[in-house]
Amino acid sequence: MHPEASEQVKKNAFTNYFPKVEAGGVAMKANKGMLKAEIPEMNLPVYDGNPANLPEATRFAYFPGMNVNMLDYTNAGFISAIQPLYMGGRIRNGNRLAELGEEINSYQLELSTDEVLVKTEDYYWTIVALKEKRITLSSYEALLHNLKKDVQVSYEAGLVSRSDLLKVEIELSQVRANKLRLDHGMELLKMILAQHIGVAYSDAFDIEPTVLEADGPESLYQKPYEALIERNEYKMLLKAVDAEILQKNLARGEHLPKVAIGVQGLYLDLLERQNTYGLAFATLAIPISGWWGGSHRMKEHKIKIEAARNDLDEKSELLILQINRPYNDVLESHNQICVAEHTFKQSEAHLKVVRDNFEAGVVGTSDLLEAQAWHRQSADALVDVKTIYRIKQAYYLQAIAKLR
Repeated sequence: MHPEASEQVKKNAFTNYFPKVEAGGVAMKANKGMLKAEIPEMNLPVYDGNPANLPEATRFAYFPGMNVNMLDYTNAGFISAIQPLYMGGRIRNGNRLAELGEEINSYQLELSTDEVLVKTEDYYWTIVALKEKRITLSSYEALLHNLKKDVQVSYEAGLVSRSDLLKVEIELSQVRANKLRLDHGMELLKMILAQHIGVAYSDAFDIEPTVLEADGPESLYQKPYEALIERNEYKMLLKAVDAEILQKNLARGEHLPKVAIGVQGLYLDLLERQNTYGLAFATLAIPISGWWGGSHRMKEHKIKIEAARNDLDEKSELLILQINRPYNDVLESHNQICVAEHTFKQSEAHLKVVRDNFEAGVVGTSDLLEAQAWHRQSADALVDVKTIYRIKQAYYLQAIAKLR
């Protein structure tokens, strides 16, 4: 449910604390009177005021008889206000249930926000990695240009064959092609990131330069059960148990006494007479026949409460696994960084040896190109594992509810 909708549900439930005001009216016209009577003709004794003379009256008045036909129309209107005093706890529990709905929706909104944030981290660090690779590739291109100049001089002096010069030129062409692919991929990712975070994309859209270095995994670690209680999924499971308990209380409230007080104003147009009345009243309703069916409803809700608690226990174990798995990924990623750094240092040392030997004329151009390519590949591999480490960190922070 949308957060604003759940807020309206909560406000609607709160109105049950206030009196219920109702107004209505009725107008009726019958085709004939609903009260009919026929009074026969008779002699009515003349009453002189003395009760002793009434049974033996000597003078009478003649009554010719008549037909009575009444109540062929009536108009009535009313307005009433009823204030509940006790409704078996249903008003209180209904309001608490509406509050639970609002809390659950807020947790769902935070979960959606976390999904957006962690994906943003993914896009962001991938762009940073491409920028790092772009720098490495540009440096490699500069080395190749310098190498081409040296080989060109050697070729013109007849010290190397033309194939050595062609090898350098072919490698330069591949570097230019790689730069184009890298630039296009970076622009595409920027467009995706802009759309993801909801901003308009333009050529000026870019990210701030940063470094891929990050703290070690031990600085991020949190005990799984401590992280569990911070997870919104866990909080929602707890609220689900509370909601079932409230549903049970609501059902029980339907079988408890209900007390209310009220006032009513009544307007009545009847027998060509118009009258208004004011009434005050109190009501007490005690359900009797519903207890049989109500007992089964109570058992049903007890089963649902137990099911919600079992669901809490089962899914809590799954959440613990979700917390442990990303941390293992972080540890593995950090170990890969150590391996990649060692390989990069080896490639640096190897490149230095080969370059020295090349300048001394001990090795050829192919050996130097191979050493430079290995050095660039090891640098790219180091950037890749550092990027993965940053992204794995983001997913672990999401798992322990520390992303925001």
